[in-house]
Amino acid sequence: RADIVLGGMEANVGNKAAALIDITTKSGTKPGFGSVQMFGGSNKTINPSFEYGGTIGEKFRYYFLNSHTATNRGIEPPTLGHSIFHGQSERNQTMFRGDYQYDNNNNITLLFLNSIAKYQIPTFPGQTANPTILGLLPGGFTPVPSERVDENQKENNQYGHAVWRHDINTRNFFSLAGYFRHTRATFRTDPFNVLAYVPNEAEPFSSGSQDRTGYSGGVRLDYTFVHSKEHLIKAGFQVDRTQAINKTRLFTFLDDGAGNPTGGVINANADNRLIGWRQEFWIQDQWTPNEHWTFNIGVRADTVQYLRDEGQISPRVGVTYRHNSANAFHAFYGRMFTPPNLEAISFAKLNTAGTKAAPEDTTNNQPRAERAHYFQIGSTHALTEWATLQLTGYYKLANYLSDAGQFGTTPLLNYFAFERGWTRGADAALKVWFMENLTGRGNIAWGQCKGYGLQSGHFLLEAAEIGDINSRSGVHCDHQQTLTASGILSYRLFDRTTLTGQVLFASGLRTAEEGGKTNSTHGLSYTVYNFSISHVIPLPWHGQKFLLGFDIVNALDQQYFINQGEGSIGLGVSHAGMPRSFFFRGQWFF
Repeated sequence: RADIVLGGMEANVGNKAAALIDITTKSGTKPGFGSVQMFGGSNKTINPSFEYGGTIGEKFRYYFLNSHTATNRGIEPPTLGHSIFHGQSERNQTMFRGDYQYDNNNNITLLFLNSIAKYQIPTFPGQTANPTILGLLPGGFTPVPSERVDENQKENNQYGHAVWRHDINTRNFFSLAGYFRHTRATFRTDPFNVLAYVPNEAEPFSSGSQDRTGYSGGVRLDYTFVHSKEHLIKAGFQVDRTQAINKTRLFTFLDDGAGNPTGGVINANADNRLIGWRQEFWIQDQWTPNEHWTFNIGVRADTVQYLRDEGQISPRVGVTYRHNSANAFHAFYGRMFTPPNLEAISFAKLNTAGTKAAPEDTTNNQPRAERAHYFQIGSTHALTEWATLQLTGYYKLANYLSDAGQFGTTPLLNYFAFERGWTRGADAALKVWFMENLTGRGNIAWGQCKGYGLQSGHFLLEAAEIGDINSRSGVHCDHQQTLTASGILSYRLFDRTTLTGQVLFASGLRTAEEGGKTNSTHGLSYTVYNFSISHVIPLPWHGQKFLLGFDIVNALDQQYFINQGEGSIGLGVSHAGMPRSFFFRGQWFF
């Protein structure tokens, strides 16, 4: 289960904190439990999974999960409808959790996550090869049809941690954790075929492969002291080391000085190896003077050493007022410090001067950590015994506002940053219990984001985009969607059958009309309707049951684009939404 935590970030939350999510995973029980599931349907989707949790002896509990997914829609394609070209993907995910209760004061938790995936990069059919480029490619080479261009990506990710929880006494306890993370993403291009379909040889172009590897490891201590019924003290530290390796292989042509490609295909290669250290320290007092008021007052210190050395002292202040059992209000202010992701800092040593891959702006500023002031207000209201309402508003004012974009066909993200920017928004969530067997939930969110001046990542962008960013009015962020809404209605029929309907609305991500300012408008809005039915069949064996389910996604078969590939920063390829699709599932619980 994952729940978004409202009320702002406490002092122990830092680094890349876009949201605070409380995740509760399953653990072993006695007697043991498990399930086997098969899910599949449209888009050649098949997803078998298995889970089991149990105990060994009286002190060790464990839980294991493995899920394998294969589909021809691993990455949303640039084409509408059911036709998808070169979109097959496979992903296997594994989770293991173990809990060892040494005694009443000591517990050790082990967690390991593994994900291995491979994706074909979807293609666009019916494109015409560029005759100028064809004349420069090796003799005898004939490009394949554009839908058969063969680009692929493989991903390999592991994460693990061990946590020792020790209760010193009833008022003092701590958690000491050690963790590691490994991630590798390898994008392999199809160089000659990609070059053959370059639409405009007068603009910078290339075909490139990338291999990114990241290793992280560190320790974290969280200490809690129950000073009194009014004061709860939290303190701790974290030390992290990250090594990022980025290998780039570009295929392009020399530039004849007039903007035209010349000669044969050349390689431009670079290997970047970066090592970064991060240290975090925090202390906080949760002060509850009476039943109505709670104050969270804390401070954290962050320092990083990577391409540059940076640091910040960040105060955090949160206030919650419980007017009565039905109404509560909160306000929060905090400083945020967000260093860039080392794996996403690419091309730092890539020399493309004199080639068609050379950027229009050769500025190569070192990226800086984002520094922000973050404000949040909100409230929770029990309108009646059967309805609750949550309201939240937020505003972030940032220097070196960080962003990341998908440049080219690779899903790999590359980091860039604005000199300054802001983000603001509001959202509301309503939960309603119409009757014992009929419930509903609705959410609506409004948000805006703008950036001004380009701090880093000039080599990723076109000169016109950089000019728009550096203009006095700046640009909207490419991930901005002004209005997003969802609703769900669930009806339980005859105790064992559940009918569910869902609606999703999106106003559209940012784009631009031809010749217009970057991100100056948005794509077409869309509404998607989904339906599902599930039925539980009790089995004659103790505690066992079988669940059958049927799902319809995009029931009205609306054709829409999640994003448009042109006119925005960092979303260079269009992605179409899923057409009407049908899925079946069966799960045996034992």
